[in-house]
Amino acid sequence: MPVKILKEIDVSEYVWCNSAVMFRVQNGKGVITHQHGKGDEDYYHYSKLLLNGKPILQGHLPACPTCNGLLATGYGIENTDCPELKAVRECLNSNYTDIRTSAEMLKPLLNLLDDGYYLLADVPHDPTDGNNNFFWSVPNNLTENPASCDEYYNSEFYSYIEGFPKYLYPTQSANCCSQKRIDEYVEILKNNPSPPRALAYHEYGFISALLDGHHKATASALLGQAVNCLTIISVSSFTLEKPVKSVTSDTRLKSVGFSNIQVSVPVGSFCSDYFQTPRKTSDDDLTITEYNLTGRKFPQAEINAKIYYCNIKEFTDFYSVDIQDTDFTDDIIDKWINNNSSYENRLRLKYAFKYLTHHNIDMAYRTAVKSIKNNILCDMYEIWEFLKNFKDEQTEQLFIDHIVEYGNKSTYYDIVTSYWD
Repeated sequence: MPVKILKEIDVSEYVWCNSAVMFRVQNGKGVITHQHGKGDEDYYHYSKLLLNGKPILQGHLPACPTCNGLLATGYGIENTDCPELKAVRECLNSNYTDIRTSAEMLKPLLNLLDDGYYLLADVPHDPTDGNNNFFWSVPNNLTENPASCDEYYNSEFYSYIEGFPKYLYPTQSANCCSQKRIDEYVEILKNNPSPPRALAYHEYGFISALLDGHHKATASALLGQAVNCLTIISVSSFTLEKPVKSVTSDTRLKSVGFSNIQVSVPVGSFCSDYFQTPRKTSDDDLTITEYNLTGRKFPQAEINAKIYYCNIKEFTDFYSVDIQDTDFTDDIIDKWINNNSSYENRLRLKYAFKYLTHHNIDMAYRTAVKSIKNNILCDMYEIWEFLKNFKDEQTEQLFIDHIVEYGNKSTYYDIVTSYWD
């Protein structure tokens, strides 16, 4: 049996993942695989996700985990002659039941992977590239993408967020898009507690390649919601049973990591059990070919990508202070303002305010006014700069009151007095 479902994984501590099962591929066909180029003098290498030898996602990736990589679209999965993908579409187009049932039904496709251990995880993805661009509106050529870094650093907490599946890159030509099919999925996905899933492969950082479900993802963008994807995640890291000077094939492991999900391994497991072969590196110089995958316009989806979804900086800021829902209300803002002695609450206000200035101007204005009236000192420069744009009697009175109270001793004197320039 080439694909064996091993066990369901407890993902309760990973808020980004709904459920997951671990599976093993033995004697797989290896037609969903990677090709890597040699590192250059800047420690970058070219990488291609291949299906039947055709690149469906391309990258120029750094060795540094906190550095940005570059991404490019690929050949177009509709041209790769993959009957296994067509065979599992009945599962993908039916309402979702559970992760184990999905894994069993997807076995014909999972058998296309290289030998090794994987997770199949049910993960909500934003239908954007992590930079407020609709996923089907990204450039075809190599373009820097901050969401491709493996670890996103937060300078205010001196910590980093390890990458996990969050954003999508297309693998199907936008010219294959059917408006009728999108409209059908809008109705199917609307208020559906168990919607059909898309299919994705977690590539690197916060980026997944969308293998199937481009119409579902587009419908989700029109609804302003995430698209749930059955996501293949390969082993990417490990922890050791005990410290060693160097890791070899017979080094004993304590756990392995799939993205940032740590899974314990049986006592006595060797490194070679989970990392069986070295990474395939091309002997020739690997180059990126530019394909014509995108370019079609999706006006409303492109607008919604900027309104309803966080970019990678916003998202990781929120994630670092445990904000899981950006549907902010005045009650939530008031709670943080009334408990602003907490450093975390002040940062939550700061991050929420920055987000609202791009996504909800009215609430951003109310938050700014409340912050000034309650003397919340976090990011006050940005708040005054924001309020300068509102030339009305109520806002002007805020500036007047501040000058009356603090005069030229105000830390923000130059910004406040520039209101009348």
